[in-house]
Amino acid sequence: MNPVTHMETCCLELYPDKKVHIALFKNVENASELRQRLLTQDSTLACSLINAKLVINKIHILLAVNRAVSDEFTGKLKTHNVHSEILYGFGVTNNIGKTFSTFGIADDTTDVLAVKIDESERDAESHLRKCVQGHLVPLDDLSTTTDLKSIENIYQLGNLEQDTNIILSLVAGAMALRGH
Repeated sequence: MNPVTHMETCCLELYPDKKVHIALFKNVENASELRQRLLTQDSTLACSLINAKLVINKIHILLAVNRAVSDEFTGKLKTHNVHSEILYGFGVTNNIGKTFSTFGIADDTTDVLAVKIDESERDAESHLRKCVQGHLVPLDDLSTTTDLKSIENIYQLGNLEQDTNIILSLVAGAMALRGH
């Protein structure tokens, strides 16, 4: 009998051969170690790790993923690989370091969104569970983690009274216009 999986797998419409695996981990205990591995560009990590507080929903994630995969396909990556490009995709400026420090994980991050591209679902989940020491929960639980006030501040949206649909629309526009 297979264990219950909470990871979600999606395909991108423009890149149907790319599988996108998204996992939400709560109560992560090894954020400091993971951050260090990211800083040293540990190729065995091979995933994107995002501060879950700053992600609205799956659409927000897929916007960043789609741009990263598109940039990889066209040879326009601005970072080292597609996984770091996903993290960069959340930003609204061309300052990679600032985007990484804003949306990436810190030593004390406890809620982590992990994204892995291009493996089988079973391999991706096994890899993420091995790397991230936390509780894998359904992606729908992201709404209990998201800090809309912080998102409004980062994207300089003003006070939108936490209307998720309006915030997502404005964030999507800001992400799409980065660099233009």
